[in-house]
Amino acid sequence: MTKRTKILIILIVLGLLIFILFVSINKYSEAKNNSYYYKQEEKMLKASKEYFSDYKDYLPKEVNSDTRVVLNALVKERYLKQIKDINNYDCDNYKSYVEVIKTSNEEYLYKAHLECDKAGYITREKE
Repeated sequence: MTKRTKILIILIVLGLLIFILFVSINKYSEAKNNSYYYKQEEKMLKASKEYFSDYKDYLPKEVNSDTRVVLNALVKERYLKQIKDINNYDCDNYKSYVEVIKTSNEEYLYKAHLECDKAGYITREKE
């Protein structure tokens, strides 16, 4: 094996290691961001449950019907502080909301939808 071939092999291996490192760092960063937004959505859910506890008349009346409360209402009524994206910009107060679906006579399903335009984050449907 010539010296040139050895150098080429070393460069290929180094390039592959750098690529693997880059992919790993990217996945870690994405997981960290998703965890941050998940916590913000949990805060929205908690705040909306408190909101609807105080405003029971706003809850859906019939099974399978729904209603929403936008983030702006939760912030204005002081159930929640303004939600910021990972870069500390305000998330959208009118595109972000919690949907409440009446699933039975006594039960409701709460679903958070968060949009943070500057960070490019939008809640993904959870299955």
